[in-house]
Amino acid sequence: MGGVSIARSVAVVLVAWLLIAFIDQTLELVLVNAVGQGSVKDEASFLVVRNRPIVLTMTVMTHALASLLSGYLLGKLAGANEVQHAIATAVFATIASAFAFVAPNVMLPPVWVRIAKLAITPPALIAGAYVRGQARVVRAEQERERADG
Repeated sequence: MGGVSIARSVAVVLVAWLLIAFIDQTLELVLVNAVGQGSVKDEASFLVVRNRPIVLTMTVMTHALASLLSGYLLGKLAGANEVQHAIATAVFATIASAFAFVAPNVMLPPVWVRIAKLAITPPALIAGAYVRGQARVVRAEQERERADG
């Protein structure tokens, strides 16, 4: 990823992946607590509320937002080659998700939600990074015009 050190690229990919997970978990917790209206006291009650179809659907939608935002921030951190960093993050996230798929964890959402998130993550990450890259290009052009002006 020319123009950016390998260490920085690896750090950007890891930070973006962690950021998606953090935003996802935070929004899911907020959503479950809001829908559960104070009834969420333990893991079992959390799962009862979280596994409602409307909550799962909202979770997929908030995941798209988390991925888009993470892609944008990834682009800002990378400073160059934003889309390539987003692709690397998407590959890393897909591999990590594949391992989670086979893990026996009751806290994982139903399979359809995991598949939807897998399908949403790469394009949302890339879109966010692309927007950030375009903003960088526009800003550089404006600065050149001011310097020439």
